[in-house]
Amino acid sequence: MMKKMGRKGLFLLIINIFFIFLLGCAKEEKKVITVGAEISLKEPLTQIIEQFQTSHKEIVVNIDFDASKLLKKQALNGTTMDFIFLSSQKDMEELKKLEVVSDIKELVENSMVVAGRKKIDSLEELQGYKIAIGDPQFSPAGVYSVEILKNVNLFEKIKSDIVLAKDVRSAMQYVDLYEVDYAMIYKTEGKVMKNAQIVYDIPKKLHTPIIYSCGILKGKEREETNVFYKFLGNGNSREIFIRQGFEMIDSKSSDKKDIKVLENDVEKNKK
Repeated sequence: MMKKMGRKGLFLLIINIFFIFLLGCAKEEKKVITVGAEISLKEPLTQIIEQFQTSHKEIVVNIDFDASKLLKKQALNGTTMDFIFLSSQKDMEELKKLEVVSDIKELVENSMVVAGRKKIDSLEELQGYKIAIGDPQFSPAGVYSVEILKNVNLFEKIKSDIVLAKDVRSAMQYVDLYEVDYAMIYKTEGKVMKNAQIVYDIPKKLHTPIIYSCGILKGKEREETNVFYKFLGNGNSREIFIRQGFEMIDSKSSDKKDIKVLENDVEKNKK
């Protein structure tokens, strides 16, 4: 009888150890965040996520880079994304209005340039050449490009020479691989080019401000998502964005405040 009880006790002990092991594994299970981000953010966000996961080993960030308007469509149709980062302020505001995202943060700003191999002094010089732009149906960069060309009364004159690309990264690759003469792209894409160069900086007054906004999708406001949301605005992340050619939105606001304070001090001294 004692022998049988001993075997039963050993069996129960093994079962208990097994369940304790499973419980320990459950505690160590990592939390996962799924991010959808505009393709032009690939370089800075890849670096930022590496830093984030180094300091938050319990969180895994999966990221899908695509054209902003395609990501917006996914968000509207239901998605596995927890977090979204777009290059169109208008698109993000629409998602907020429709309560697809719970909150949005304006983080960085970009600008438009012309890339090619021959310097130009004005957009008029694009006439007669093949020009790649992002497809306005999918790419905000394409929307900005059309807006710019219309504002200088050039769109109708050169639209037959325009080559549509899926997104701004593809437009950059067209000119970099000698498939077109020029491309209208974000300034930050210039850091990725190997063969082409920025040949003209497009005045910002010709297009809507290119504000990149990010936000957490409705119902995905978990602790780990909020931690990542805050991390995007910290010092290390800011440095990475700036190195990649982006302008920080809040730093621009601070600069304006500093200028205002300086102006007030000057006025006081005059009195």
